[in-house]
Amino acid sequence: MSASRLARLAATVVLCCTAVACGPGYLDVGGKVPATDSNREVFGIVKAYHAAVEAKDIDSVKRMISQRYYENGGTTDRSEDDYGYDKVVERVTMLRDNVKRVQLRIKLVDIEVAGEEATVDYEFVGRVLLTEGGIDTYRTWNDFSRMRLAREADRWMIIGGL
Repeated sequence: MSASRLARLAATVVLCCTAVACGPGYLDVGGKVPATDSNREVFGIVKAYHAAVEAKDIDSVKRMISQRYYENGGTTDRSEDDYGYDKVVERVTMLRDNVKRVQLRIKLVDIEVAGEEATVDYEFVGRVLLTEGGIDTYRTWNDFSRMRLAREADRWMIIGGL
């Protein structure tokens, strides 16, 4: 192969690698969630929420939750287990009182942004050190969750899924 041909081939390889590297990439390990600006912004809220929970930073968590927050308690046929902002803030505040340590690991599954609303599907593994009746115990759990967000006053707020 001639030197000029080898140089052109090398230039082509470098150009292709540069084009791929400049692409959006992915936010998840499986390569399903493109690292677009809007996806990064929304996923940033999820990560900030989990970091605040691990730090037991109740004030930061409360600032991320919208006054419009609503949960149906996992049931659609009855409303007695539904709750809103006040109840979720009460639950979050329990972190300060009963939880000594929190560790969360999240694995992003999907993000959908549609205008001023977004959903984030993720798997999480949690481990907490609780104090109950003066006795410390660890609890662990693994689950899937869907966080719902809405843009309010130019920032994403959590409106469900905690």
